[in-house]
Amino acid sequence: MKRLLRLALPGLIAAAALALAAPGLAQVKNHKQLKFPAMRPFTVPQPERTVLPNGMVVLLLEDHELPLIQINAVVRATATQEPADKVGLGAIFGQTLRTGGTRNMTGDQLDDFLEARAATIETSVGDESAGAAVSCLTQDFPEVLKVFAEVMRHPAFADEKIKIAKNQLSSGIARRNDNPQAIMNREFEKLVYGASSPWARTAEYATVEKITRDDLLDFHKRYFVPNRIILGVTGDFDSKTMAGRIREAFGDWDKGGDVKDVAPAVTAQAKPGIYYIQKEDMTQSDIIMGHLGIRRDDPDFFAVEVLNETFGGSFAARLFSNVRSKKGLAYSVRGGVESNFTYPGTFNCWMTTKTETTAAGIDALLVEIDAIVNKPPTAAEVQRAKDSILNSFVFNFDSKAKILRQQINYEYFGFPSDYLARYRQNIDKVTVEDVARVAKKLIHKDQLAILVVGPSKGQDRPLDSFGKVAKVDITIPEPGGGAAPAATADSVAKGKALFAKMVDGLGGPAAVDGLKTLRTVATANLKGPMGEVSLKAVTTTALPDRMRQEIMSPMGEIVMVLAGSEGFSSSARGLEILTDSRRADLLKSLRRQPIYLAQHRNDPELKVQHIGQETVDGTSTEVLLISFLGDDSKLYVDPATGRVLRQAYRGQGPAGPGEVVATYADFRQVNGLTFAFKSSRTNNGEPQDSAVTEEITVNPPVDQAMFVKPETAPASAGQR
Repeated sequence: MKRLLRLALPGLIAAAALALAAPGLAQVKNHKQLKFPAMRPFTVPQPERTVLPNGMVVLLLEDHELPLIQINAVVRATATQEPADKVGLGAIFGQTLRTGGTRNMTGDQLDDFLEARAATIETSVGDESAGAAVSCLTQDFPEVLKVFAEVMRHPAFADEKIKIAKNQLSSGIARRNDNPQAIMNREFEKLVYGASSPWARTAEYATVEKITRDDLLDFHKRYFVPNRIILGVTGDFDSKTMAGRIREAFGDWDKGGDVKDVAPAVTAQAKPGIYYIQKEDMTQSDIIMGHLGIRRDDPDFFAVEVLNETFGGSFAARLFSNVRSKKGLAYSVRGGVESNFTYPGTFNCWMTTKTETTAAGIDALLVEIDAIVNKPPTAAEVQRAKDSILNSFVFNFDSKAKILRQQINYEYFGFPSDYLARYRQNIDKVTVEDVARVAKKLIHKDQLAILVVGPSKGQDRPLDSFGKVAKVDITIPEPGGGAAPAATADSVAKGKALFAKMVDGLGGPAAVDGLKTLRTVATANLKGPMGEVSLKAVTTTALPDRMRQEIMSPMGEIVMVLAGSEGFSSSARGLEILTDSRRADLLKSLRRQPIYLAQHRNDPELKVQHIGQETVDGTSTEVLLISFLGDDSKLYVDPATGRVLRQAYRGQGPAGPGEVVATYADFRQVNGLTFAFKSSRTNNGEPQDSAVTEEITVNPPVDQAMFVKPETAPASAGQR
């Protein structure tokens, strides 16, 4: 009993003390009766500001909580300054500035140096600024600072790292139509700003290919100079000592020239109407609508902040409450008037909804847009929005590192240094009338561009019920370089004769046309960043457009199926619908097979021409250029046998898209048809894979059910 009393006594004392100290808490019956004291004044720590003789602005803010030091540098350089025919230069520059090494250290040596110290150096170029970020332990800072100065002042831009960056950017281009929301945002910006605007244009294969090392060096020389840099340092240091180290690292860097920056003007605005992007690998619709917004320095910015919070910025906002919670139409929904520092943002509302509720979703957003203007937020809504903003305000600046980043931004964009401290006061001053006024001023239902991304079937009401529909083409342009010579009567005649020779080399027209199904068993070796991987693949093809690959890999069994306009894969991870781009890649790989092309020799869509000679592994070949259904490939044909010894085309590989060259060998006959039993491929000159075929079966019986999507994914081989 005494032991129980000893255990309980501290809790009883604490409870009694709480009751005595706060009697009001025990008396309220509703949370609305709770009274809270006014928020204490918010004092923002101010960094120490100095300017080096060469023009570099330095901001220092001590923080001794942890033995860490961080550098954030902002540079007056943007992706909008890249030439229109070299879009992507900023992205490649931002990556290779760090990965490309310095005059004293290769990129790999730099990786090892940082890894050994658990330090990081990151660089980037964005639409409004370029930047660099450094993080390291206090004890390692002197060494890391020297290396960082080398990165900023003397980058090497090694050719092999530029090649990697270009491949990665090209890989992103190849996959950019996989994510519906990424498509929605990208194409909406083109509608609002104009497709050629620096604020909306996108990198293409052709623009990436044109970028050279000299372009990167010129960009660095022009923009990465000390009088265009603001350098902020926060962490565990003494300001006087740190100032000396910064002067030592950057003080002898020559000041740059006077480059006048002219921000690109926003000259285009969205044409009101309905725009549609067809994407069949979706079971839902992504919808966005809007028009031009404001800049961050707009006098109405703070009223807009409150407006956005009431309209679409929280779970209590109108869009979420009405469209998602009450009507049940949206998986996700947001909206508001956005702003940027140097150019206008957009007013936009977006949502994701079932295909079957596409029109209902558009109706719901239009209702809310109309209501926010004609039935503006009430006093209660405005107060709740202001409370939400002010109560969460401190979490945006709860560390000195965050505060310093804000101060760097204000310095960079020319905002007053006490802007952050005055933010709360300006939000608190916003009135109901202010919110109603900016809603009417900045939101215009009659100016909306409405964009829908989704499948063409299953919508609850045709999109043209909202007006004339403009279809948006998101086809990824092929590279512009390396164009084939113009076809002539002679080159076409020679091409047709050589193509006929190829058909004979495959087994002749009768044998080629008699092929309906095919089964191959092959062992392949794939080369990738993690080394070589071996796998076994059983491929069943039912011409013209069905293919099933059963791949036995070290990670288990993977099944990939192409069935005309549909495709899916299954593995231990589950069942996945192939993206449009992946399905298109598989269909292209089937259609560019020589035997498939031979079967379509009389198709008016198939164009052939002879474009020259080239030696392949010691054999002189004639080169055919084949264009069929939007895909081009070169076939290197042995004129003596009609065999295709090599094929070149633009394709996708583990390292990204590139020029794929497939070389064929070990030709054998199977049921009157000639097949290559060995192959190897390179991508942009780098080895990609090789394969040895073990077995080929011509016209095996094929159950069409193998091309039908299962309800659930089959178990992997290891789970059976």
